[in-house]
Amino acid sequence: MNRVAKLYKKARQWTVHHKRELTRSALSAVGAILLFQVLYPGDRMLPLEKVGATHVGTWLKQDAAKKLEKQLANSQINVYIGDSKSAYTTIKPKDIGLSMNVSKSMPSSEYPWYVRIVPTSILWFQLLQPNPNIGYSRNEKIALQFLESDLATSCVLPAKNASLKFNGKDFDVVSAREGGTCKKSDAMSALANVSPSFSGVASARIPAEVSQPKIHDADAQKLADKLMSTSKSGVSIIVGKTSQNIPQTEVLSWLSFTTKSSELTFNVDATKSKKYFSSNVTPKIAKQAGTTYISTQDFTILSKKVGATGQTLNTTATLATIEDVLNGDSEAAKAMTAPLKPNVVYRRSYTSTSTGISALITHYDDEHAGDFGVAFSELSGQSRSASHQATRQFTTASTYKLFVAYGTLRNVDSGKWKWSMQVQGGRNLTKCFDDMIVKSDNACAEALLKKLGYSKLTNDIRALGLSQSGFVTGDTPLTTAGDLTLFLTKLQNNTLGLKSSSRTTLINAMKRNVYRQGIPAGTSATVADKVGFLNALVHDAAIVYSSKGTYVLTIMTDGSSWANVAELTRKIEALR
Repeated sequence: MNRVAKLYKKARQWTVHHKRELTRSALSAVGAILLFQVLYPGDRMLPLEKVGATHVGTWLKQDAAKKLEKQLANSQINVYIGDSKSAYTTIKPKDIGLSMNVSKSMPSSEYPWYVRIVPTSILWFQLLQPNPNIGYSRNEKIALQFLESDLATSCVLPAKNASLKFNGKDFDVVSAREGGTCKKSDAMSALANVSPSFSGVASARIPAEVSQPKIHDADAQKLADKLMSTSKSGVSIIVGKTSQNIPQTEVLSWLSFTTKSSELTFNVDATKSKKYFSSNVTPKIAKQAGTTYISTQDFTILSKKVGATGQTLNTTATLATIEDVLNGDSEAAKAMTAPLKPNVVYRRSYTSTSTGISALITHYDDEHAGDFGVAFSELSGQSRSASHQATRQFTTASTYKLFVAYGTLRNVDSGKWKWSMQVQGGRNLTKCFDDMIVKSDNACAEALLKKLGYSKLTNDIRALGLSQSGFVTGDTPLTTAGDLTLFLTKLQNNTLGLKSSSRTTLINAMKRNVYRQGIPAGTSATVADKVGFLNALVHDAAIVYSSKGTYVLTIMTDGSSWANVAELTRKIEALR
């Protein structure tokens, strides 16, 4: 008897001898399995459950439903045009207003009692269950928006030309795609019938009259072969009196591709090549420019010493020579240069005259950020005046509150308004007027302006000679540095037609203005001013009670700063 037979006989004898124990064990195992099956929670998926490629075993059914719905929401839909074999585009369900629900039809929605008492059914019963039914909800409005905006205009789907993409070693062809012209109704019908499922990629095929791309894959491959050939040894570039080689992979990584006159063309991208040229070319040809020194007095040039012209890399011209090499029209590229103008340093001086102050203001604008409108007028002493862009209109910002104050005081002087009358938010005219000028309160100013009337106040201030200032309902109020300086000159000289008490009320309020970063910060004198700031606008209109004589200064700026307003004031003060 051979060894196998002996082992079989021995095993059989052991089984017969232990038959009772084995039977008990088997019955216990079956009992345990049946107990597990009977007690298995009805709200969970069976242990080996799988829907499509997604494992959901032992998951709570509601969690499994959410997972499957998320998988469906992230699934892809290929959109085909006509009989094209390649997808025109790939989208997600939400792009066409498609949403899906599976929670009401999950697999193993029942694990019946008569199945539970079948031993091992928990391991195979899910194989008998169908995938869950998918409930589809469609938003036709979103689908139409996708069709008209994202996919096409009037259902005209342009063909996509072939192109190239450098992969770090050579070129990959970005395949051409057919386009087409379709009926909107056909396209909407195709999108409405898309039904993503748990297996495969969903698709929508829109019936269309197919249009062919002008540049095919073969055309793109031909250009790729040409570029690989013309650059196989890199690109030689002459830099000054020496030559250096740009590696093939380096130069090809700079290329961008476009379609021009039905032909795929390339160009060397300046941004992509910048790092290489900055490190390897520009330093070898650059020459620093010298400095031109110009001495001026007021607006007159007294002397001029011209500095040497420098040079730097002319990137555009240089890249054109590289393109010639890649096109096979030249054997070597060349680093082309462009001249660098000398730096200009002004040595300025100013006379203490009206012309000198005007020159100072003009040059300050030239040398600092933002646009300036400035008007200066001495009310005593030498009676100098100066201006720069004094007739340029700016949005008033809060300087318009000076005009509102003027209209208010006229009504008080005439007896039409009382200081005790209520204006805004429980504040009477006395409180509102003070808040408007001292704190630049907007609510009071707007309430008073509405009472005064836009057209009426415009006519009143223009009667004073402020021809470039005014209010038009719904439009932005405008003024100029010249008009504000004229207004403050008349206020200080008491020629506005106001009572002396009213004039004093306004000037005293202006002296208590809480915003002091502009003209007041540039002088040690007492200042009565009204500021305006809005977005990039920074304005200050002031009466300055200087020991050298009272003057009016208005500085209006767009894109400057309070620091510049203060500095310009200091410079004017120093020149007086």
